[in-house]
Amino acid sequence: MASTQPSVSTLSAGYASLRAKRSHRAKKLITYVLLTIFGLFFAFPLFWTLSSSLQTWQELRSYTPRLWPEVPQWSNYADVLRLVPFARWMINSFTIVLINIPGTIFTATMTAYAFARFNFFGKNVWFVLLLSTMMIPAIVTIIPQYLLFFNLKLIDTYVPLTIGAWLGGGAFMIFLLRQFIMSIPRDLDEAATIDGAGPFRILWSVLVPLMKPALTTVAILQFLTDWNDFFGPFIYLNTMARYTAAVGLRTFQHMALETTDPRDHLLMAGAAIMTIPVLVLFAAAQRYFVSGVVLTGLKV
Repeated sequence: MASTQPSVSTLSAGYASLRAKRSHRAKKLITYVLLTIFGLFFAFPLFWTLSSSLQTWQELRSYTPRLWPEVPQWSNYADVLRLVPFARWMINSFTIVLINIPGTIFTATMTAYAFARFNFFGKNVWFVLLLSTMMIPAIVTIIPQYLLFFNLKLIDTYVPLTIGAWLGGGAFMIFLLRQFIMSIPRDLDEAATIDGAGPFRILWSVLVPLMKPALTTVAILQFLTDWNDFFGPFIYLNTMARYTAAVGLRTFQHMALETTDPRDHLLMAGAAIMTIPVLVLFAAAQRYFVSGVVLTGLKV
């Protein structure tokens, strides 16, 4: 009669499998704990900005810092909008963003498509020269650019802040889109060509629908660049009514107001208002942004 007791090898395999599962769960738990700790660490500045924006200036300058105000001062946000034209500055920032994002997406896509799919004389040389512009510090070109726009009488306009987006959008944007296009099989292009599609039809009907993650990434990066840009608007804009939010917030720090009280809490309220569009955009486009970063550069 055959024995119904499990063999030693079966028991050993079972114990080994159990230990492996426990080890996997322990590693997973440790990973989640570490990610939570680092997430809270990096999110603390945002929490501190919100907390500071809801405090009085006496609480903010107290020797014993508070993590949260005793009585949240929601009126700080209303005071910012009342004392300075902060809403106008926000609209100006949105205006520049809405001009630059379509320009960057359109021109960078066209340029990247040319580098990824066409063969022309000096293609690799031109591409290397394009990438080499990323190594030139912006401070080196700011004086010639300013003189150019000054002679064209374009100072104190949004043209110096937006024309670059409609002339390629920048070397990094072109590089990112080129890498994504090169990861798309050429078989799709060839199939569309057999069906009678030309280069532009292939781009807009075949490639662009597949490029949504990369295009969303470009849009987010362009938004962050323009939204946080301080140096460009500070150099080219002279009229307060045309200031962007970044320049306006810096001006608010030193401009004369009806009160001489410290305004640190109001500055933090303005910074919190500036952060809201960034958080909303990233929350809405996070899936595409992460996908674009992961998929870009799979093929060189």
